[in-house]
Amino acid sequence: MPNPVTFINVIEVEPSKQQEVIDLLVEGTERIISKRPGFISATLLASFDKSCVINVAQWESADDVKSTQGDPEAAEYAKRTAALAQAHPRVYTIVSEFPGRADPLVFGS
Repeated sequence: MPNPVTFINVIEVEPSKQQEVIDLLVEGTERIISKRPGFISATLLASFDKSCVINVAQWESADDVKSTQGDPEAAEYAKRTAALAQAHPRVYTIVSEFPGRADPLVFGS
């Protein structure tokens, strides 16, 4: 089984259109992306200055990402996003992780 990959799309947007891009990404993820083979999870991040949205998605393999990008319904959402903002998608592999403490420090124990 291939190693999971991370798809990161940094989307530069006019601040007045940030919420529209977020709404579009939520809709596309709920309707199409989350139902695609190999999908694990997605997280959307919005910059405080409203000039950027970042889509971080975990996939079982790079082939799953490529297949999804070739899906006509998914491609339609990418096209709609491109009409509102400038997207910079890339696929990454984890090379190192530094997990934090899983349990909070409990005082008096």
